[in-house]
Amino acid sequence: MPSQIWWAALVAGLLFFGPLVVSLIPDLSHRSEYRVSAEQITLTQGPEWVPADLVQQVFANGGFLDNELSLHESTLSERIAAAFHTHPWIEKVVSVRKTWPAHVQVNVLYRRPVALIRTTDGLYPVDRYGVLLPAADFSPEDMTRYPVIEGIRSAPAGRLGEAWGDAAVTEAAQLAEVLLQEQAGTSWWKHLQLQGIEVPQAPQGTTVDSEFELVTPGGSRILWGRGPSTSHPGELDVQQKLDRLRELQSRYGSFDGPHGPWQIDIRSWRGIRRTAMAPSQPATDRIR
Repeated sequence: MPSQIWWAALVAGLLFFGPLVVSLIPDLSHRSEYRVSAEQITLTQGPEWVPADLVQQVFANGGFLDNELSLHESTLSERIAAAFHTHPWIEKVVSVRKTWPAHVQVNVLYRRPVALIRTTDGLYPVDRYGVLLPAADFSPEDMTRYPVIEGIRSAPAGRLGEAWGDAAVTEAAQLAEVLLQEQAGTSWWKHLQLQGIEVPQAPQGTTVDSEFELVTPGGSRILWGRGPSTSHPGELDVQQKLDRLRELQSRYGSFDGPHGPWQIDIRSWRGIRRTAMAPSQPATDRIR
């Protein structure tokens, strides 16, 4: 019986004095070493095309984050991850790590631009998935570094950071990514001296995969075929096509000479077919 009385008294004391004790504990959330602002957030080092003020942009856009946050906030990591995930330059938030004194390390994967889509409204940069990127972050010089994709007849279906919404854009962006891959210190795009990627208009009513043409500075057109992810039977793989282009360039010096421009078909298993495009040069040859 005495023990029961003791326990009852202890419980009653906790119920009575507990709130008073809690009220006497200082609120640390307002102290500077527990407060997090944009200056206390470190982001994964970004490539040259990512704006230096990206953290400030995240704080300024849409009110996802307050000007100052507290390390004591139970959902702080989730809120920060969600806010950074909405930025069009960020493909994925990998982790959010809180440390004391107030500091947050956000590790992310950035989107990489691979091409510009030309429409009647201008040029739209996209990543390898056809996701729309902020054109305002590109200088005129930046715009010259990427393949220009011509012949897209759709407009972006989403906002910045969202997919264009056209399978032809996605496939063309995948092709641009392949051509930007480096070999021997330079990209295929520069090594082959290409100028653009074109999506010829498919016959009305057809549902076949998009086929692409590569355009050279001298006006030659290389019939590339379907995109890199195609599973169409009989389609040459990407490396076979690149090897053919390298062989052709090695043989003639450029795709435009001699006596170009040419239509160059690299799609057939039987070899490369080259046809002069100028009326005065009706020659056709097959290069095996």
